[in-house]
Amino acid sequence: MKHVLLAAALLAASPAAATSLRFVESKPTAYDFADIPAVPAGFGVGEFSLEMWVKPDERYPVGPVWRAGYNQLKNWSEADPEPYSSDGWWLSGNWLLDGHTRPEGFGAGDTREGTFSLQFYGGGRLRWMFADGKDGMPKGMVHAVQAWPAEGTPSLLDGKWHHVVAVRRWREPAGATLELWIDGKRVAATEIATRTDMSRLWSKLSHPRDPVELGGWALGSEVMTAWNYALTQYEDYKGLLDDLGFWGRALTPQEIATRAAGRTTRETGLLAHFGFDEGRGEVAKDSRGSGVAITLHRMGAENWSTVQRK
Repeated sequence: MKHVLLAAALLAASPAAATSLRFVESKPTAYDFADIPAVPAGFGVGEFSLEMWVKPDERYPVGPVWRAGYNQLKNWSEADPEPYSSDGWWLSGNWLLDGHTRPEGFGAGDTREGTFSLQFYGGGRLRWMFADGKDGMPKGMVHAVQAWPAEGTPSLLDGKWHHVVAVRRWREPAGATLELWIDGKRVAATEIATRTDMSRLWSKLSHPRDPVELGGWALGSEVMTAWNYALTQYEDYKGLLDDLGFWGRALTPQEIATRAAGRTTRETGLLAHFGFDEGRGEVAKDSRGSGVAITLHRMGAENWSTVQRK
C-alpha cells in the first residue's frame, strides 16, 4: 500500500505531458511571449528552413487593429493592404514571430536588415517578411512573402492545426527564392537578388544595432512592446505553437508535404528542435541537446497545453 501511495504522489508531482505552447489574450504591458535570444549556429548562413505547427484560436473575431489600439489584443487583423503600397503597409497584423529589426530607427527609409517575421493578416492568413539588406529594398524595407489579395489562400482560423515552413532556396544562376509553405502547399514565393549570410545579423539577436534593452526574436507578441521598450503595436498572437524546427538547408517540396502529413523525414540539417514538452517552467530547450534555449515571459500553467495535434 505504501508503494502505491508513493507512486501516486510521484505521478501527481510530475509535469503534465505538454505538447505545445499556448499564447493567450494579453493585457497592456503584460504580454505573454517567448524570447529566442539566439538562433542555432549555422542557421541563415546559406539555404534554410524554419518549420512549426500552429493552431490559432478561432474564437476571437476578425476586425480592425488600429495601431496602438486595444482592439489589437482581441481581434485577428482584417487588414489586407497591397504589399509595398506604402511605407507602413505591414503595420497592421498579429505577430506570430516578430524578428522585425529597426537598427537605424523608425523612419520610412531606415534599414530593416535582419528581419525575419511571421504575421497574421487579412482574416487569419499568414505572411512572412524578410530583409537581408538596405539597398534596393521596396517600400517598407522588407520583402513580402504572402498571398494578395488575402482571399487567394485559405484562412487558418478554422480550429485546426496547420504546418508552416519558411524556406530560403537558392535560385540558379544567382539569387534566392523565399517560399512560404502551409499544409504542404507553397502559398507564396518572392525572388530576391542576394544570398546574404544572415548569421552575421542573427548570431546575436536582436540586430547588432538595435536597442540593448531588447531580446531576440519574440514569439507571440510584437517585440518592442513585449519588452515594454516602446508602445508601437499591441498586435498579439492567440493560439497554440508546437514543434519549432531550425534547418540549415532548404527542405524539398516532397519533404515538406510528408512532414505536413504528420510523417517523419530524414533529419539531416536539423540544427535545433523545440517540442515544448517540458510541461512547466520558464525555459524550453532544444530536444537535440545543442544548448539553445527559449525563455518564456509572463507564461504560467495556462500556457502549457496538452491539446493533441490531429
